[in-house]
Amino acid sequence: MTTGMAYGRRPPKRAAALLLGPTLTGTLPPAPANVDYGTAFPGWQMLGNDAAGDCVAVTWANQRALVSTVLGTSTEYPPQSQVWQFYKTQNPNFDPNGSQSTNGPGSSADGGMDIQTALEYLASTGGPDGKQAVAFAKVDYTNENELRLAHAIFGQVWYGVNVQAANQDEFSAGQPWTYVASSPIEGGHSITGVGYDPTDYKFVTWAKETAWTEAFRNHLVEEAWVVIWPEHLGTKQFQTGIDLTKLAADYQALTGRPLVIPQPSTQDNWRLCSKCESLVFAGASTPGACAAGGQHDSTGSADYVMNIATSSSATAQTLNLTDGRQRQNA
Repeated sequence: MTTGMAYGRRPPKRAAALLLGPTLTGTLPPAPANVDYGTAFPGWQMLGNDAAGDCVAVTWANQRALVSTVLGTSTEYPPQSQVWQFYKTQNPNFDPNGSQSTNGPGSSADGGMDIQTALEYLASTGGPDGKQAVAFAKVDYTNENELRLAHAIFGQVWYGVNVQAANQDEFSAGQPWTYVASSPIEGGHSITGVGYDPTDYKFVTWAKETAWTEAFRNHLVEEAWVVIWPEHLGTKQFQTGIDLTKLAADYQALTGRPLVIPQPSTQDNWRLCSKCESLVFAGASTPGACAAGGQHDSTGSADYVMNIATSSSATAQTLNLTDGRQRQNA
C-alpha cells in the first residue's frame, strides 16, 4: 500500500434494505452526458484516512460537505473530531492519538466500518453534526440507467469498492482507476461518487477527485447507496424523480414503521411570472391563474430557491427568497 493512503471498508453487511429502483418515477429527463458535482466543493480533506481505516466516516463527512454546499445556505464540513466520533460508533476502543500498540491507527482497535451499519446509524440516530438522514436506499450499480439517475437525483452516490495495487499507482499518477487482472486487491474502500462523463465515473477519495473506467465498475465495485438528506426534499429532482408513496410503502414494509419525511427547509422551481411580476411555483401540474389575466407565464425566468419557514400556525408558512441562481442538486 502506498504510504499515506489507508482503507477500512468492511465486507458488505447484505442485510435487507430499501431498493432505489422501485421508487423511481422514470419521469426525469435523460441525464446529461457530463455531470460533476465535485467541482462545487474543491476543499476536500484527508480526515485521518492517511493513517486509520476511517474511509466510511470520511465518506459521510464528504457527503455532508457537498450536499450542504450545493443545497444548503452554507458549507457544513464535519471536522476531524466528528469524523473520529462517527468512526468510534463501530470501533469504540479506537484512540486516534494512540499508536499501533495502544489502540491507535493500525491497531486491532482500528477495525474499519461496515457501510450499511453506518447508514442505519445515520438514519436512526444522526451524525455527530446533528444531521439525521431521512432514509437510504441500495442502488443497482450494474444498471447504467439506475446509476445515472441516482447521480442525477441525489448528486452523489456512496460506493463501496475494492482497490487493487495498480489503482494506487494510477491515483498517484492522476489516472483513472481501471481493472488489472494481475494486480492484487489491497483493501476495501468507501468513496463518494460525484458524477460521470460518457466513459468514466468521477469520485472523491483521499482528498482528491479522480475517476474509474467501466472495467473497474464491472469488477471492483461491490455496493452502492444513496442517502436521502433533508436538503434533498425540496429539490425538483427529488420531487419529480422519486415516488414518495412507493418509498413510504417500501419503508414501512421493511421496518414496520411509517416513514417520517420532515418539512423541507428550501424549495426550488419558483419562477417570476412575466405578466404579473410575481413569484409563482412552477412545479404544479398547471401554471395557475394570473392576476393579469389567463395563466402565469414564467418562460425564461431563473429558478429561484425559497427558504420555507413554518410559523407557529399549523396552516401558515412564510417563503423568503434565497437566490435566483439555477440551483444544482447534490
